[in-house]
Amino acid sequence: MRAMLGSICFLAVSAWAQESVVATDRTLHLQSDIEGLHISIDDRPRGITTQGGILKLDIKEDVGTGGFGFHKLVVYKEINATHEYYAEREFKYKPYDPIRISKDTLQPRLKRALLAKQNGLLQSVQLKHRLASKMATDERFIYVLSQSRSKVYSTQKREPSDAEYLEIYDKKTLALVHEMLLNAQDLDSFDRDILLHQGYLYVASKNGKVLFWETKKLLTEAPKELVTSDKELNRLRGFGAYLFRFGKGGIVEIYHHNVHVKSLDTKKQRFKGYETLEDKRFDRIFDVLYTDNTLFVANDLGEVQVYALGSSPKESSFITTLRDINVQDAYDVLALALYDKQTLAVGTDGHGLVLYDTKTLNALASLPNIPKNRVYRMRVWNDTVLLTQELDSPHLYRYDLKRKKITHDFQGEANEVMDFEISDEKLYTLDDGHVYVWNVNPKEEGK
Repeated sequence: MRAMLGSICFLAVSAWAQESVVATDRTLHLQSDIEGLHISIDDRPRGITTQGGILKLDIKEDVGTGGFGFHKLVVYKEINATHEYYAEREFKYKPYDPIRISKDTLQPRLKRALLAKQNGLLQSVQLKHRLASKMATDERFIYVLSQSRSKVYSTQKREPSDAEYLEIYDKKTLALVHEMLLNAQDLDSFDRDILLHQGYLYVASKNGKVLFWETKKLLTEAPKELVTSDKELNRLRGFGAYLFRFGKGGIVEIYHHNVHVKSLDTKKQRFKGYETLEDKRFDRIFDVLYTDNTLFVANDLGEVQVYALGSSPKESSFITTLRDINVQDAYDVLALALYDKQTLAVGTDGHGLVLYDTKTLNALASLPNIPKNRVYRMRVWNDTVLLTQELDSPHLYRYDLKRKKITHDFQGEANEVMDFEISDEKLYTLDDGHVYVWNVNPKEEGK
């Protein structure tokens, strides 16, 4: 029996809904062609389906952030020892659209624990705080940026207060070694990031501060704070002696030994024809990569800007823009990676994965067989690229650069892949409540 992810069909208008009692703003109508599905909303059991019957579910409270009334619907039925019906869906705003579950849209799948083991899962650990977004690893520890939230639909993840934490786990035993409060007010207005570089651990917190520690003294000394001017540059990358800070506003800040030495305003180098775009945005830088005194900057205009930094960042100069001239619309260039010392891998939203020569700056290839032509985050490992496509997806693919195809999907118990790292021939993935440890090189299907 083929393992498939369940989905739920939302019907805006349907005959069965019209024949039933008119719903109030807080009533959800649910009909199922499958008998015996257990229904829960926001972790609360709400009933069991009968074939063709309609459940009228009153939703009494708003749960979520911003007062928008987010809710989570879960349907489940065990079929046998190996397979189940399972699907989940977020919904929001009143009045609620009716939902219909059919055998065409909800099909049996292999149970998650079995699927994960089949795909190479070795170990997992539940985080102390059940929401997390970023991680890093070194030879000793796993570092996780987590948060507590008082208003989420999951009662299992709901905590008394909103805050932001650094959780540190022993890499071998997965035991919690240390927990550190970073920010007592968990804000939604800033990105966040974590970086291990040149013997330091850097954390870009949601309150706009960048804290850093010497890794050898992390557990015994208080952090220092990076002196910064712009609190919305909360993405971090490190290459050689340089630290790069970026995010909104088209600005890249460059630090040398934790001292700011230069800022680049990439808005000044918009491509020719920018003024003709219907969507005249230029607000976000998604990634940077530095190699051989050359800086590559990926943005939301569908371009990678190229700068020469020279022997000193103060001597930097703009070189050119890498862009598909056949595409007129702006789009997000989300991720950059270096392959085989001289090949720049460029991951995009909707235009796939493109390779460039870092010396000649010529386009080498647009790689086929990328699902949805989208690369959200990626890491190069040997002759493969590990890539995710979006936060709300359980898929982490291994793409073979030689054979130009997906050879594995590290899918299992997680609902989404927030971040991932490769270390010691193992793959570490983070969802919003767990760290998973995988065999990074499992056998392919059929071998």
